[in-house]
Amino acid sequence: MAADPAAATPTGLSRFGGFYFVYFATLGGIMPYWGLYLQSLGLAAVEIGVLVAAIQVTKIFAPNVWGPLADRSGRRMAVARVTALGALLAFLPLYGLTSFWAMLPVVAAFAFFQAGPLPLVEGAVWDLVQRYRTHYGRLRLWGSVGFIATAVGLGPLLDRLGMARLLDALVALLAAVLLFAWLVPEPGHAHASRHGGSLLGTLRRRPVWGFFATTFLMQASHGAYYGFFSILLAAHGYSGLAIGLLWGLGVAAEVAVFVYTDQLVNRFGVRSMLAGSLVLAALRWWTIGATDWLGWLLLAQTLHAATFATFHAAAARHTHDLFPGAQRSSGFALYSSLAFGFGGGVGSLLSGVLWERIGGPATFWVAAGMALAGLAVMRATGVATGFPDGGGQRTQARA
Repeated sequence: MAADPAAATPTGLSRFGGFYFVYFATLGGIMPYWGLYLQSLGLAAVEIGVLVAAIQVTKIFAPNVWGPLADRSGRRMAVARVTALGALLAFLPLYGLTSFWAMLPVVAAFAFFQAGPLPLVEGAVWDLVQRYRTHYGRLRLWGSVGFIATAVGLGPLLDRLGMARLLDALVALLAAVLLFAWLVPEPGHAHASRHGGSLLGTLRRRPVWGFFATTFLMQASHGAYYGFFSILLAAHGYSGLAIGLLWGLGVAAEVAVFVYTDQLVNRFGVRSMLAGSLVLAALRWWTIGATDWLGWLLLAQTLHAATFATFHAAAARHTHDLFPGAQRSSGFALYSSLAFGFGGGVGSLLSGVLWERIGGPATFWVAAGMALAGLAVMRATGVATGFPDGGGQRTQARA
């Protein structure tokens, strides 16, 4: 599809920023409070783990439906709009459901559509970065701001009005996602004609599947955090406001770093950014498991700047460079599905089982081990060794 120059105008860029804001504001309602909402319905820890994981596991398959469809049609934003509408409509039946087996298929259907818009918009934004030299981090930070606004604002609101109001907030946010999905322009696929080739051929390269294995382990290590951090804090006696503020602090650190992620990746390179983020992730999960003292938890939450912001910025840059224009939506779909879907789902399921068998602190220590395993896989498979300049210039990856 031909590029739309309006995508790079201040109005076009502001719409991409607005999309990031509302999409991640939705996650700011789901991640800190979905587990608490399920707990308020009287569900067991394993059931909570499964329903948290269902959102992640569905992302294994869903982006790989929407991404190739967008690549074949050349209409990424049209596909994004369909998935945004589907997510809103699929979520509505959750009203009135309280049993695990009734909720499971509804949550899976919601997640199937909700996984669609983000990787498609991410691919479009990276085409803008490549073509017009826009700053990815300065657009993506609006997602972090949206997450903070919801994570912090919903805590005291739900304390006062009751956890059932979470559904009302999420419906409003999903409607806003649909609105911005209709507003964002289609930049077109950058250099699609120059870079073709086989998607399977790209995936057969050892640094490519090693990269996906690394991102899988990093996101799997987040399973305990996304599913049970709020529950752990509540067990330590923290209020809803305090829980929201702690989540907000993590994302505030993320925002501060996103302003400079383009410069950081260019200076230190993809490989160093990924490796450093994995080491700091292991330190963060170990700290959360080791103490309930507020000071250490505040320090651990600032490390979200590394475990998400720097890691994701480097991983998204590398995904863009590994997959040429004709494969780009598929490449970002694979990144979303294998890392956030498969990795997040396995991490959530495992955390639900471990939580009951070995307790909360040890569950976070297992998460720390996953992050270190990601570092080992990265080193063994030579991830990003073909991109010494940080990924800004496409080079031939080592087979």
